[in-house]
Amino acid sequence: MPFMKDETEDTKNRIIEVAKGHFSERGFDASRVDQIAKDVGVNKALIYYYFKSKEAILDHLIQKLLEDLSEIVMAFAQDYIVTMIEEGRLDIRRDRWCFMSEEDAGDFIRESLRYYEEVVDFALTHRSVIRILVLESLKNGKHHNSLFRILDLLHDKGEGSLYRTIWNADKDFGYTADNIVFKFFFGFIPLFNFAAYFDDYVKSNGIAESELKAAFMRYYKKMASGFLNGKEIILN
Repeated sequence: MPFMKDETEDTKNRIIEVAKGHFSERGFDASRVDQIAKDVGVNKALIYYYFKSKEAILDHLIQKLLEDLSEIVMAFAQDYIVTMIEEGRLDIRRDRWCFMSEEDAGDFIRESLRYYEEVVDFALTHRSVIRILVLESLKNGKHHNSLFRILDLLHDKGEGSLYRTIWNADKDFGYTADNIVFKFFFGFIPLFNFAAYFDDYVKSNGIAESELKAAFMRYYKKMASGFLNGKEIILN
């Protein structure tokens, strides 16, 4: 029985991987369930056993992407933001984050850059799904607003959310409308575009993947450092 369970999970994963390749290379609308089934080596009925529709496969891919990204964000918030607050090394105010010393501020910036590089690596690893997400967000279909689900990471104030985790440590924490606009259009969108166009850029410009990633990180570092003023990070 355990073997059959493993076999079932393996089949489902193969369906997901093949469908991901089809959606990324051909586009979601042009992909056909019968061709996905053929490439997996199963009949179409088995795909519908695991997923109600082609849309359900895409829903699964997007939901898994956002859940995994959320885990990375939450780990950084807990390990560094909350920990520094609890240790008295960080005091959050509405328009700035105040550190106990310039050394603490520098430590935080360094950890932020390490965290962002982890996020970039995550985006590149999952760039086929991100490419699908970006493409579908430009269409007027069911998944038109899927990209905006990223904002749920910021808007959700329920227990265990990113917002509540930091707020529980410092009640002065909060988002302004400008903060959210910045995080979406200068944080998530450049990251997702970088991942979505990564392969095309490498091919068209003849640049090594490692060089392209390094250049992206250099400019992110310049932008992030621009918010640091002594021992404070200015938000507005």
